Amino acid sequence: MIVNEIIKSAAEQLARDYACEPGDFFAQRNRVSKARLIPGRRELRGEADFFKIATFGGVAVASVSAEMVHFTKALLAKYDVKESAELFSAAQLYLINKELSKWGKTIGANSIFYLPKTPCLYQPKGDFNIRVYNEAEIKAVLYKYKGFNHALLYSNKAQGRRDVSAVCAFEGGKLAGMAGASSDSAEFWQIGIDVKPEYRGRGLAADLVSVLTREVFMRGAIPYYGTWGGNIASQKVALKCGYYPAWSEAVAFNEG
Repeated sequence: MIVNEIIKSAAEQLARDYACEPGDFFAQRNRVSKARLIPGRRELRGEADFFKIATFGGVAVASVSAEMVHFTKALLAKYDVKESAELFSAAQLYLINKELSKWGKTIGANSIFYLPKTPCLYQPKGDFNIRVYNEAEIKAVLYKYKGFNHALLYSNKAQGRRDVSAVCAFEGGKLAGMAGASSDSAEFWQIGIDVKPEYRGRGLAADLVSVLTREVFMRGAIPYYGTWGGNIASQKVALKCGYYPAWSEAVAFNEG
């Protein structure tokens, strides 16, 4: 797959997530849709989100509950396509949170999501023994290792969002780090990474992410990688492995 094809697939995925059309993310005006669960969406949460907003760098698309429609339409109408990034600024998120607080909600995630360029050019250095695990092996073997919550869901679901692939790095028989892929949807698998503190700074995170990226592609899915503005180390890993920032997304959760 080439970059443009992956972006197209990502827009189609987010259209299912946001109950809109793929072209809405590349239109000339911001859009608000009423939140509802669409088959094929990313199964990140069990119910329709009360408020979420995303941009690929142009317009913003929001998917909101009925209670937030009027507020969100008024807010998005203030910005044209060249200014939509302002909706993710601290000042605007403050205003959004002020409205959300009326319903016991707050922005709980303000993420940057990365997509891979192909081919994946980064090559692991080979300093660690890296092994790939399939879904059954993850449950039977890797769930015994606790504390890798960025890499694994630790869920025994048979269907839907679950751990479907993982790679582990060992040094002298000791587990040094792990990257896992969750099936957020049938087509898009999210990569998460955990490296033990004593093994950090040696390039291991990039080794694991690069191996798992190729594994996900070989299994017919599209890997993607999420982080947030303050996690510079995670952003560097994504860039080193040939990923690039594709879209931003802010989602409301229950307060507390």
